[in-house]
Amino acid sequence: MITNTHRFCIAPMMKKTDRHFRFLARQFTKKSMLYTEMIHSNAILKGNVEKLLSYDDCEHPVGLQLGGSEPKSLAEAAIIGQEYGYDEINLNVGCPSKKVKSGNFGVFLMKNVKLLSECVNEVKKNIDIPFSIKCRIGVDDYEGEEYLKNFIETISDYDINTFVIHARKAISGLDTKRNRSIPPLNYDLVFKIKDYFPDLNIVINGGIEEIPEVKKLLNNVDGVMLGRKIYSDPAFLLGIDKEIYQDNTNLEFSVGMQNYMSYILNLKDKKDVNRAITHLVQIIRKLSHTKDVRRKLLENVRNGSVGLDEIFDGFKEDLSQRAHLQTH
Repeated sequence: MITNTHRFCIAPMMKKTDRHFRFLARQFTKKSMLYTEMIHSNAILKGNVEKLLSYDDCEHPVGLQLGGSEPKSLAEAAIIGQEYGYDEINLNVGCPSKKVKSGNFGVFLMKNVKLLSECVNEVKKNIDIPFSIKCRIGVDDYEGEEYLKNFIETISDYDINTFVIHARKAISGLDTKRNRSIPPLNYDLVFKIKDYFPDLNIVINGGIEEIPEVKKLLNNVDGVMLGRKIYSDPAFLLGIDKEIYQDNTNLEFSVGMQNYMSYILNLKDKKDVNRAITHLVQIIRKLSHTKDVRRKLLENVRNGSVGLDEIFDGFKEDLSQRAHLQTH
C-alpha cells in the first residue's frame, strides 16, 4: 500500500538524530518522517529504556530504528517501541560499520536472507504498527538487479510494504564514511525495483542534496530520504513542507530557533544540555556573525562558565533583528 508518510524522510544517523535533534528538525518541518538513531535490540532490553526511547510528542511521525540479528530480541524490542508510541519500527539492514559486521547485523544481513527472514517474521507477527526495512542495493558480491529483486521479493512476502534503499552497495573493506562515497550511486536500479514492485512503498536514499533533486526523484519512487545534508543544514527543512507536501503553513527560522533554545533551558540533565547545544552550534555555524555565540556555547559545554540564559537572550535578540530586516 502506497502512503504519503515517507514522501520525505530524515535518515537515522548515529550520534546525530537523537531526541534533541529531532525536536530541532520538527521546528522546521511538520510533515517529514523522523527516525531515531539505530538502537541495538539488546540495548533496549538491558539498558535504560526511558533514556533510549523517550521523545517529545511534537516528533510524530517518528520511527524507531532497530539493529540486531536475533529474532526474539528484535521482536521484544519492537514491542517495547510500540508501547512507547512510535509510529513505525524500522530494521537497519544497511549499516556497514566494523561493529555491525562483527555482530552480523546491519547490511551483512543482506548476505543471510534466511536469518533476516526469521527476524522480519518474528517482529512482524508481534507488532501492529508499520514495520519497514532500510537496506542497500547490495553488499560485496551480493549485488545486481536480479539479487536485489529476489531480496525485496523474499522480504516483502512477510507483509513488509516499505523499503528504504540506499542506492549504493556496501563494501566490507571500507569504513562507514568511505562507504557513503566510494561505491557509486545507482538510482536506476532503485527505479527498476519500483517498476518491479509497484505496490510497494520504495524510498530512495544516498547523495541527495537539493529540493529540485528530491522532486525529480519523486517522479520515479514514493519517497526520498536525506541524512548528512539535513544535519549539516537543518534550516534546509524549511522548504520541505511547502515544496514537497504543498503545505503552506508558515514556519519561521527565528521562531524555530527560539523554540529550541527554550527547549534546551528546560532540560534537566547536563549531558542532555551539552548534546542539545552541539546540534545548536551545528546550525548557527551557517549564520554570519555568530562566532562569538558559538564560542560561548562551547565554553558552556566545557565548564559552564557562561550562563545559557545570557547567551540565548542575546542571540534571540539578534535573530529577531535578522527576521525584521528580512521582512522589510
